[in-house]
Amino acid sequence: MVSQSQALADGTPASTGVLAFLNDRSTTLAVLDTEVPLEVRAAQGLIAWRAGPDGVENTADDRRFVSIAQVDAVPYVGPAALADLEWYARGTGRVAELPLDALVGNFDGHAFTLAEARRTLRAANTETAATLQNGYGIAPLAVQDILAARPIAHMVELSRLAHVDSTVLQRFKLNTALAPEGDPCTGAGTCQPGLVCEGVPHDGSSPYGRCINPAPIPGDGATCSVFAPCQPGLVCRGIPSGAPEGWCRPAWMAGEFIQYADVSLPSSATPVESTVAVVGLATVPDDITVELDLVHASPHRLVLTLVDPGGDSALLWDGPNEGTPPSRISVTRGISRDSTVNGRWLLRVTNPSGVGSGTLRSWKLKLNSRYD
Repeated sequence: MVSQSQALADGTPASTGVLAFLNDRSTTLAVLDTEVPLEVRAAQGLIAWRAGPDGVENTADDRRFVSIAQVDAVPYVGPAALADLEWYARGTGRVAELPLDALVGNFDGHAFTLAEARRTLRAANTETAATLQNGYGIAPLAVQDILAARPIAHMVELSRLAHVDSTVLQRFKLNTALAPEGDPCTGAGTCQPGLVCEGVPHDGSSPYGRCINPAPIPGDGATCSVFAPCQPGLVCRGIPSGAPEGWCRPAWMAGEFIQYADVSLPSSATPVESTVAVVGLATVPDDITVELDLVHASPHRLVLTLVDPGGDSALLWDGPNEGTPPSRISVTRGISRDSTVNGRWLLRVTNPSGVGSGTLRSWKLKLNSRYD
């Protein structure tokens, strides 16, 4: 079972947001106790730790939290407090680099992805009172609260307005449900008119695809190179795989997918695996690039393998025969370019010798795709 401190692995966007929140001088005891809210002894402990041995803030012995382990070690801070801190950091927009389909939080019983939260806040801040009341079906007292609070900065603020309850948030979700171009979708009829939902995986790794505009783009199919880039809205496929020239394809067919794994690589020959879900692309992969953030005592002993959603595998790097792996590897062997692109991709790290340990801190999968 993964503990909350492990889930908030150092270096992830969520942990960075929590640490920034706790180190901010505007985060007072009152904020922790009444706004998050934490149990008062946990809130007091966090402020006391930050103030240092003299117990007075803004003096020479003040301290900064630099790891979630430090936070977790404060008396009365445990899994519940860490979960509350993460919820508050996400809900107030302190967590950067979230994918659009990442969960921001659960507010009055309704889960909001980043894309849903953005659309809801846009509506709350821009729609007229008549539209909110008559079009969205929001009660007059809630509408008055919303208008008085504008501009509303984040979901925590919206959800805590006096007359904004579960029904109001449900109304916002329903009336902003049709996603614009680039936002997550779950199937036909979930995108705005003129758009289609593309790239929902069939392996259950994610319920989301992306809303794309299927209209032709001038320059689609033209040749391109480093010296002759594509027109706006297009990307050059083939170049990331080392070709001197490629072909221009719609930009939505390219994507980057990152996994903040923070996976321990023990001194063992047992393989360690990490997965990431790819969504919203065409049907088959074209260019495949893996970028690694990996630290290890004996990196030249590692064997790295990438497995695509269809089960095809590629030997990314054979450390015993190729040496220390680079941070960026272009995949030119093993995985068929007629295999599935949307779905669960797996990175496997094996240490056949069992010598040396380390950590896979994160890895990024960069893909260009096309229709089969």
